[in-house]
Amino acid sequence: MKQAIYLLGCFVLLLGSACALTNYELITDDEGNPLNTKGKAIVNWDGNFGTLWPDGMDELFAMVDQKANGDRTITNYNHFTTDATFIDWLYCSPDWNGCSFLTADDPEIGDVDPYDYTYNANCSGFRSLFYLINTTRYSGECGRARIGVEDRIKLMNMGSVIVRNGVEGLLYNLNRNNFSIRLDNNSGVVSTVPMVGDASFFVEPGRNRMTVDMTNSLLANTGRGLADYVRSYGTEVITVTFTLNGVSKSWDVGKMNAEKITENVNKIW
Repeated sequence: MKQAIYLLGCFVLLLGSACALTNYELITDDEGNPLNTKGKAIVNWDGNFGTLWPDGMDELFAMVDQKANGDRTITNYNHFTTDATFIDWLYCSPDWNGCSFLTADDPEIGDVDPYDYTYNANCSGFRSLFYLINTTRYSGECGRARIGVEDRIKLMNMGSVIVRNGVEGLLYNLNRNNFSIRLDNNSGVVSTVPMVGDASFFVEPGRNRMTVDMTNSLLANTGRGLADYVRSYGTEVITVTFTLNGVSKSWDVGKMNAEKITENVNKIW
């Protein structure tokens, strides 16, 4: 559930733009030696995450392929469905032949830019994309996730138990009263982006699935607030902190493009 908060904040903060992975920690065996994944390994976000749009749902996910020397290639994909059906990772199969919308080289030594990438504009998913994230292995790969018990308990107590589409889960409603977004450009300018409108977030703990509803057009104001900050104070790396009912999480986000944020907001709402 700790990672659920991470993804929730990442998505809601960026309003219609989910996160793409470009940098990852060294994957090691039990003795601390670099591990050859021998192909793609799923980066486990502690659950599936979907973005609902009028025509269907985008589910973004990432895979990491590490060589014996520790050099990694990270590929990001979009799984689109019209009936909000998630990928079933129960057996952790790394087989995926879809189109990678964003690929990142992540060498273990000499990586001068943790946010570098190449993208394929012919792949779907750009409407739900993207800001660039680098992370440690606390999320785990292919089912080896580690989640904080304290954070899990706090978050589960915040949700309302409901039944949606025959499945029992927890519903969270994010609004200006319980959710805040803080931006720090690490050059002396710190600001809070106003949360305008509501965004509901449905979690299925038994299935490790999450869905966020971004159809409220008022959220465009929050997106434009983010764009204004980036336009005026943006730097190469902005530290983002989001807080939900007192539970906070911070991470570094690669250089944002204010015009792209505005374009995406205007396109969606």
